[in-house]
Amino acid sequence: MQSTSKTTWCQCVLRVSVVANLALAVLLSFAATAQSSTQKPVGAYPERPIRFVVPFAAGGATDVVARLIAPNLSAALGQTVVVENRPGAATVIGTALVAQSAPDGYTLLQGSASLAITPSTMAKLPYNVTRDLIPVIQTSSQSYLVLVRHSSPIQSLRELLSYAQQHPKKISYGTPGHGSSGHLSIEQFCLEAGIQMTHVAYKGDNPALTDLLGGHIDLVFATISAAHPHLRSGQLRALAITAPQRSTRFPDLPTVSESGVPGYEASSWNGVLVPAGTPQAIVERLEQDLAKVLKSPELVQWYTDNGADPGAQSSTQFKEVIRVHLDKWARLVKTLGLTPE
Repeated sequence: MQSTSKTTWCQCVLRVSVVANLALAVLLSFAATAQSSTQKPVGAYPERPIRFVVPFAAGGATDVVARLIAPNLSAALGQTVVVENRPGAATVIGTALVAQSAPDGYTLLQGSASLAITPSTMAKLPYNVTRDLIPVIQTSSQSYLVLVRHSSPIQSLRELLSYAQQHPKKISYGTPGHGSSGHLSIEQFCLEAGIQMTHVAYKGDNPALTDLLGGHIDLVFATISAAHPHLRSGQLRALAITAPQRSTRFPDLPTVSESGVPGYEASSWNGVLVPAGTPQAIVERLEQDLAKVLKSPELVQWYTDNGADPGAQSSTQFKEVIRVHLDKWARLVKTLGLTPE
Protein backbone atom coordinates (compact mmCIF):
# COMPACT_ATOMS: atom_id res chain seq x y z
CA MET A 1 0.00 0.00 0.00
CA GLN A 2 2.80 2.33 0.91
CA SER A 3 4.65 1.42 -2.32
CA THR A 4 1.56 2.17 -4.44
CA SER A 5 1.16 5.64 -2.82
CA LYS A 6 4.80 6.41 -3.49
CA THR A 7 4.42 5.42 -7.15
CA THR A 8 1.33 7.56 -7.56
CA TRP A 9 3.11 10.53 -5.99
CA CYS A 10 6.06 10.20 -8.36
CA GLN A 11 3.75 10.00 -11.34
CA CYS A 12 2.03 13.24 -10.26
CA VAL A 13 5.35 14.99 -9.91
CA LEU A 14 6.38 13.81 -13.36
CA ARG A 15 3.11 15.04 -14.89
CA VAL A 16 3.51 18.45 -13.25
CA SER A 17 7.10 18.70 -14.51
CA VAL A 18 6.06 17.83 -18.07
CA VAL A 19 3.23 20.36 -18.00
CA ALA A 20 5.53 23.05 -16.61
CA ASN A 21 8.12 22.42 -19.33
CA LEU A 22 5.45 22.57 -22.01
CA ALA A 23 4.11 25.82 -20.59
CA LEU A 24 7.64 27.30 -20.49
CA ALA A 25 8.24 26.28 -24.10
CA VAL A 26 4.98 27.90 -25.18
CA LEU A 27 5.87 31.11 -23.32
CA LEU A 28 9.35 31.23 -24.86
CA SER A 29 7.91 30.62 -28.32
CA PHE A 30 5.35 33.39 -27.82
CA ALA A 31 8.05 35.81 -26.60
CA ALA A 32 10.25 35.02 -29.61
CA THR A 33 7.33 35.54 -31.97
CA ALA A 34 6.42 38.84 -30.32
CA GLN A 35 10.02 40.05 -30.50
CA SER A 36 10.40 39.11 -34.16
CA SER A 37 7.19 40.94 -35.01
CA THR A 38 8.43 44.18 -33.49
CA GLN A 39 12.14 43.94 -34.41
CA LYS A 40 12.72 42.88 -37.99
CA PRO A 41 16.10 41.28 -38.57
CA VAL A 42 18.78 43.40 -40.22
CA GLY A 43 19.03 40.68 -42.84
CA ALA A 44 15.71 41.86 -44.26
CA TYR A 45 17.21 45.26 -45.17
CA PRO A 46 16.19 46.95 -47.37
CA GLU A 47 12.44 46.42 -47.60
CA ARG A 48 11.41 49.79 -49.05
CA PRO A 49 12.85 52.63 -51.18
CA ILE A 50 15.85 54.57 -49.88
CA ARG A 51 16.29 58.32 -50.17
CA PHE A 52 19.70 59.71 -51.01
CA VAL A 53 19.89 63.32 -49.80
CA VAL A 54 22.14 65.77 -51.64
CA PRO A 55 22.55 69.07 -49.72
CA PHE A 56 23.10 71.02 -52.95
CA ALA A 57 20.95 72.10 -55.87
CA ALA A 58 20.74 69.79 -58.86
CA GLY A 59 23.47 69.97 -61.50
CA GLY A 60 26.66 70.34 -59.47
CA ALA A 61 29.38 67.68 -59.15
CA THR A 62 28.02 66.41 -55.82
CA ASP A 63 24.59 65.91 -57.37
CA VAL A 64 25.97 64.35 -60.56
CA VAL A 65 27.98 61.74 -58.63
CA ALA A 66 24.93 60.89 -56.50
CA ARG A 67 22.80 60.38 -59.61
CA LEU A 68 25.46 58.12 -61.13
CA ILE A 69 25.58 56.08 -57.94
CA ALA A 70 21.80 55.77 -57.38
CA PRO A 71 20.80 53.35 -60.18
CA ASN A 72 23.72 50.99 -59.53
CA LEU A 73 23.09 51.03 -55.79
CA SER A 74 19.40 50.34 -56.47
CA ALA A 75 20.38 47.25 -58.44
CA ALA A 76 22.73 46.07 -55.68
CA LEU A 77 20.17 46.55 -52.89
CA GLY A 78 17.09 45.48 -54.81
CA GLN A 79 15.25 48.66 -53.87
CA THR A 80 14.82 52.06 -55.51
CA VAL A 81 17.30 54.72 -54.40
CA VAL A 82 15.79 58.18 -54.89
CA VAL A 83 18.07 61.25 -55.06
CA GLU A 84 16.55 64.15 -53.12
CA ASN A 85 18.06 67.64 -53.36
CA ARG A 86 17.87 69.65 -50.12
CA PRO A 87 20.11 72.71 -50.67
CA GLY A 88 20.54 75.67 -48.37
CA ALA A 89 22.53 77.18 -45.49
CA ALA A 90 25.91 75.95 -46.74
CA THR A 91 24.67 72.31 -46.82
CA VAL A 92 23.30 72.49 -43.24
CA ILE A 93 19.65 71.95 -44.22
CA GLY A 94 20.21 68.68 -46.05
CA THR A 95 22.80 67.45 -43.56
CA ALA A 96 20.51 68.15 -40.59
CA LEU A 97 17.69 66.25 -42.29
CA VAL A 98 19.81 63.12 -42.46
CA ALA A 99 21.41 63.52 -39.03
CA GLN A 100 17.97 63.75 -37.45
CA SER A 101 16.43 60.87 -39.45
CA ALA A 102 15.73 57.39 -38.10
CA PRO A 103 18.96 55.33 -37.99
CA ASP A 104 17.56 52.52 -40.12
CA GLY A 105 19.51 52.76 -43.37
CA TYR A 106 16.69 54.33 -45.36
CA THR A 107 18.12 57.88 -45.42
CA LEU A 108 21.61 58.43 -46.82
CA LEU A 109 23.62 61.64 -47.17
CA GLN A 110 25.89 62.54 -50.06
CA GLY A 111 28.13 64.68 -47.87
CA SER A 112 30.83 67.07 -49.03
CA ALA A 113 33.94 68.85 -47.80
CA SER A 114 31.57 71.35 -46.14
CA LEU A 115 31.05 68.77 -43.38
CA ALA A 116 34.56 69.51 -42.13
CA ILE A 117 34.24 73.29 -42.55
CA THR A 118 30.87 74.37 -41.12
CA PRO A 119 31.75 73.33 -37.54
CA SER A 120 34.39 76.11 -37.61
CA THR A 121 32.55 78.73 -39.67
CA MET A 122 29.02 78.50 -38.24
CA ALA A 123 28.25 79.43 -34.64
CA LYS A 124 25.45 76.91 -34.13
CA LEU A 125 24.81 73.69 -36.01
CA PRO A 126 21.74 71.48 -35.41
CA TYR A 127 24.05 68.45 -35.40
CA ASN A 128 27.54 67.33 -34.48
CA VAL A 129 29.37 65.80 -37.44
CA THR A 130 31.36 63.21 -35.49
CA ARG A 131 28.57 62.38 -33.05
CA ASP A 132 25.46 62.32 -35.23
CA LEU A 133 26.72 60.84 -38.51
CA ILE A 134 28.52 57.62 -39.47
CA PRO A 135 30.88 57.77 -42.49
CA VAL A 136 30.20 54.87 -44.87
CA ILE A 137 32.53 55.47 -47.82
CA GLN A 138 34.08 58.34 -49.75
CA THR A 139 32.65 58.67 -53.28
CA SER A 140 34.97 61.21 -54.91
CA SER A 141 37.97 63.44 -54.45
CA GLN A 142 38.73 66.28 -56.86
CA SER A 143 41.52 68.81 -56.85
CA TYR A 144 41.01 72.38 -58.03
CA LEU A 145 42.33 74.13 -61.11
CA VAL A 146 43.61 77.70 -60.70
CA LEU A 147 41.73 79.51 -63.48
CA VAL A 148 41.98 82.90 -65.22
CA ARG A 149 40.36 84.22 -68.38
CA HIS A 150 42.13 83.34 -71.58
CA SER A 151 42.63 87.08 -72.21
CA SER A 152 44.33 87.59 -68.84
CA PRO A 153 47.93 88.88 -69.08
CA ILE A 154 48.87 86.41 -66.32
CA GLN A 155 50.37 83.33 -67.99
CA SER A 156 51.59 81.27 -65.03
CA LEU A 157 51.13 80.83 -61.31
CA ARG A 158 54.52 82.41 -60.65
CA GLU A 159 53.39 85.51 -62.55
CA LEU A 160 50.21 85.55 -60.46
CA LEU A 161 52.21 85.38 -57.23
CA SER A 162 54.58 88.13 -58.39
CA TYR A 163 51.73 90.44 -59.37
CA ALA A 164 49.80 89.79 -56.15
CA GLN A 165 52.88 90.50 -54.02
CA GLN A 166 53.39 93.84 -55.78
CA HIS A 167 49.68 94.76 -55.81
CA PRO A 168 48.03 93.57 -52.56
CA LYS A 169 44.26 92.94 -52.86
CA LYS A 170 44.27 94.03 -56.50
CA ILE A 171 43.38 90.54 -57.75
CA SER A 172 39.80 89.47 -57.04
CA TYR A 173 38.76 85.85 -56.72
CA GLY A 174 35.33 84.25 -56.73
CA THR A 175 34.15 81.31 -54.62
CA PRO A 176 30.92 79.29 -54.14
CA GLY A 177 30.35 81.19 -50.89
CA HIS A 178 31.85 82.42 -47.64
CA GLY A 179 33.26 79.53 -45.66
CA SER A 180 33.00 77.09 -48.56
CA SER A 181 35.76 74.62 -49.39
CA GLY A 182 36.70 76.78 -52.39
CA HIS A 183 36.90 79.90 -50.22
CA LEU A 184 39.07 78.40 -47.50
CA SER A 185 41.29 76.65 -50.04
CA ILE A 186 42.15 80.04 -51.57
CA GLU A 187 42.59 81.64 -48.14
CA GLN A 188 45.05 78.86 -47.33
CA PHE A 189 46.79 79.50 -50.64
CA CYS A 190 47.11 83.24 -49.87
CA LEU A 191 48.40 82.52 -46.37
CA GLU A 192 51.07 80.08 -47.52
CA ALA A 193 52.05 82.26 -50.49
CA GLY A 194 52.21 85.43 -48.40
CA ILE A 195 49.82 87.39 -50.64
CA GLN A 196 46.49 89.20 -50.28
CA MET A 197 43.61 89.02 -52.74
CA THR A 198 40.00 90.25 -52.59
CA HIS A 199 37.24 87.71 -51.98
CA VAL A 200 33.92 87.85 -53.86
CA ALA A 201 31.36 85.28 -52.66
CA TYR A 202 28.76 83.71 -54.96
CA LYS A 203 26.00 81.15 -54.53
CA GLY A 204 27.80 78.34 -56.30
CA ASP A 205 30.59 77.56 -58.76
CA ASN A 206 28.65 78.44 -61.91
CA PRO A 207 27.88 82.08 -60.97
CA ALA A 208 31.54 82.58 -60.04
CA LEU A 209 32.72 81.11 -63.34
CA THR A 210 30.19 83.23 -65.24
CA ASP A 211 31.59 86.41 -63.69
CA LEU A 212 35.15 85.25 -64.37
CA LEU A 213 34.23 84.79 -68.03
CA GLY A 214 32.56 88.21 -68.02
CA GLY A 215 35.63 89.96 -66.64
CA HIS A 216 34.08 90.92 -63.29
CA ILE A 217 36.62 88.95 -61.23
CA ASP A 218 40.16 87.75 -61.99
CA LEU A 219 40.53 84.27 -60.56
CA VAL A 220 38.61 81.13 -59.55
CA PHE A 221 39.59 77.79 -58.06
CA ALA A 222 37.25 75.22 -59.63
CA THR A 223 37.15 71.46 -60.05
CA ILE A 224 37.90 69.96 -63.45
CA SER A 225 34.26 68.91 -63.83
CA ALA A 226 33.11 72.54 -63.43
CA ALA A 227 35.91 74.05 -65.50
CA HIS A 228 36.16 71.57 -68.34
CA PRO A 229 33.52 73.10 -70.69
CA HIS A 230 35.22 76.50 -70.48
CA LEU A 231 38.70 75.04 -70.94
CA ARG A 232 37.50 73.12 -73.98
CA SER A 233 35.98 76.28 -75.48
CA GLY A 234 39.22 78.16 -74.88
CA GLN A 235 37.58 80.84 -72.72
CA LEU A 236 39.57 79.98 -69.58
CA ARG A 237 43.18 79.06 -68.94
CA ALA A 238 44.44 76.84 -66.12
CA LEU A 239 47.61 78.03 -64.38
CA ALA A 240 48.10 75.10 -62.00
CA ILE A 241 46.37 72.26 -60.18
CA THR A 242 46.06 71.98 -56.39
CA ALA A 243 46.76 68.22 -56.31
CA PRO A 244 49.93 66.92 -54.64
CA GLN A 245 51.06 65.59 -58.03
CA ARG A 246 50.31 66.36 -61.68
CA SER A 247 47.07 65.09 -63.19
CA THR A 248 47.16 62.41 -65.88
CA ARG A 249 44.37 64.40 -67.54
CA PHE A 250 46.61 67.50 -67.76
CA PRO A 251 50.18 66.17 -67.57
CA ASP A 252 51.71 69.47 -68.69
CA LEU A 253 49.92 71.47 -66.01
CA PRO A 254 52.17 72.11 -62.97
CA THR A 255 51.01 71.74 -59.40
CA VAL A 256 50.71 74.76 -57.11
CA SER A 257 53.38 73.16 -54.92
CA GLU A 258 55.96 73.10 -57.72
CA SER A 259 54.98 76.60 -58.90
CA GLY A 260 55.99 78.67 -55.91
CA VAL A 261 53.95 77.46 -52.90
CA PRO A 262 55.77 74.33 -51.67
CA GLY A 263 53.62 71.74 -49.91
CA TYR A 264 50.32 73.34 -50.84
CA GLU A 265 47.42 71.07 -51.80
CA ALA A 266 43.63 71.31 -51.63
CA SER A 267 40.70 69.25 -52.79
CA SER A 268 36.95 68.95 -52.82
CA TRP A 269 35.41 65.62 -51.82
CA ASN A 270 32.14 63.77 -51.35
CA GLY A 271 31.07 60.72 -49.41
CA VAL A 272 28.09 58.76 -48.12
CA LEU A 273 27.06 59.01 -44.46
CA VAL A 274 24.15 57.68 -42.39
CA PRO A 275 22.60 58.73 -39.06
CA ALA A 276 24.40 57.64 -35.90
CA GLY A 277 22.84 54.52 -34.43
CA THR A 278 22.42 52.80 -37.78
CA PRO A 279 23.09 49.05 -37.20
CA GLN A 280 26.64 48.05 -38.02
CA ALA A 281 25.40 45.29 -40.32
CA ILE A 282 23.61 47.88 -42.48
CA VAL A 283 26.65 50.18 -42.54
CA GLU A 284 28.80 47.26 -43.68
CA ARG A 285 26.26 46.24 -46.33
CA LEU A 286 26.20 49.77 -47.74
CA GLU A 287 29.99 50.06 -47.57
CA GLN A 288 30.46 46.81 -49.52
CA ASP A 289 27.81 47.56 -52.14
CA LEU A 290 28.98 51.14 -52.66
CA ALA A 291 32.60 50.01 -53.05
CA LYS A 292 31.46 47.84 -55.97
CA VAL A 293 29.28 50.61 -57.42
CA LEU A 294 32.24 53.00 -57.48
CA LYS A 295 34.01 50.55 -59.80
CA SER A 296 31.13 50.50 -62.28
CA PRO A 297 31.87 51.67 -65.87
CA GLU A 298 29.73 54.81 -65.37
CA LEU A 299 31.66 55.97 -62.32
CA VAL A 300 35.07 54.98 -63.69
CA GLN A 301 34.35 57.04 -66.81
CA TRP A 302 33.26 60.02 -64.73
CA TYR A 303 36.46 59.86 -62.66
CA THR A 304 38.53 59.68 -65.84
CA ASP A 305 36.72 62.58 -67.51
CA ASN A 306 36.94 64.81 -64.43
CA GLY A 307 40.39 64.05 -63.10
CA ALA A 308 38.89 62.59 -59.93
CA ASP A 309 39.15 59.37 -57.94
CA PRO A 310 36.87 57.58 -55.44
CA GLY A 311 38.95 58.48 -52.39
CA ALA A 312 38.89 56.51 -49.12
CA GLN A 313 37.42 53.05 -49.78
CA SER A 314 36.32 52.07 -46.27
CA SER A 315 34.29 53.52 -43.44
CA THR A 316 37.37 53.71 -41.20
CA GLN A 317 39.44 55.51 -43.85
CA PHE A 318 36.65 57.96 -44.66
CA LYS A 319 36.24 58.73 -40.95
CA GLU A 320 39.94 59.63 -40.82
CA VAL A 321 39.60 61.90 -43.90
CA ILE A 322 36.87 63.85 -42.11
CA ARG A 323 38.88 64.05 -38.87
CA VAL A 324 41.98 65.37 -40.66
CA HIS A 325 39.97 68.03 -42.52
CA LEU A 326 38.06 69.08 -39.39
CA ASP A 327 41.41 69.80 -37.71
CA LYS A 328 42.89 71.44 -40.82
CA TRP A 329 40.06 73.93 -41.36
CA ALA A 330 39.66 74.67 -37.64
CA ARG A 331 43.33 75.71 -37.49
CA LEU A 332 43.00 77.86 -40.62
CA VAL A 333 39.83 79.61 -39.44
CA LYS A 334 41.54 80.38 -36.11
CA THR A 335 44.69 81.64 -37.86
CA LEU A 336 42.69 83.89 -40.16
CA GLY A 337 40.57 85.16 -37.30
CA LEU A 338 37.31 84.40 -39.13
CA THR A 339 34.26 84.86 -36.93
CA PRO A 340 31.68 82.05 -37.05
CA GLU A 341 28.41 83.31 -38.47
